Amino acid sequence: MTTTSSLPSGATALPYNSANKTVFLYIVASSSGQPFNFNGTSNGQLHVYVPAGWTVLVHFTNQEGLTHNFLIVSNTTATPGDDVGQDGSIVLAVGTTTSSYLNAGLSSGQSATGSATLPAGIYWFVCGIEGHAAAGMWGVIVSSTSVTTPYVQ
Repeated sequence: MTTTSSLPSGATALPYNSANKTVFLYIVASSSGQPFNFNGTSNGQLHVYVPAGWTVLVHFTNQEGLTHNFLIVSNTTATPGDDVGQDGSIVLAVGTTTSSYLNAGLSSGQSATGSATLPAGIYWFVCGIEGHAAAGMWGVIVSSTSVTTPYVQ
């Protein structure tokens, strides 16, 4: 197991299981602050780093009064628009489906889980409800062969 001493300054190690190459990602649409946030951050501020080829197991909880969902998108644009499905391909949908993400999600107090194995690349995690990502509800996942210990910054 790799020690956390190899993490960049300011980084926090994520829980993981190296035996089955799984990263555990706990994401909350927080009820404090602005309504379009993940773990209190918005507009791509939260960056998650995972080893390439590992599985990301997402546990998403919506504490916000608005309906939200969680998508991982292999994006083709610099920032998300109103319909994130038009900005790339959806790799994972949690709390919705790949066909209903624009208007279906979790109500306040609900949670859902899902997982995806991520090849090397840069991805968004977003709320797919129409306009939510464009309003700031998105972050970045970097899956890289140079990452040995999963972390968040």
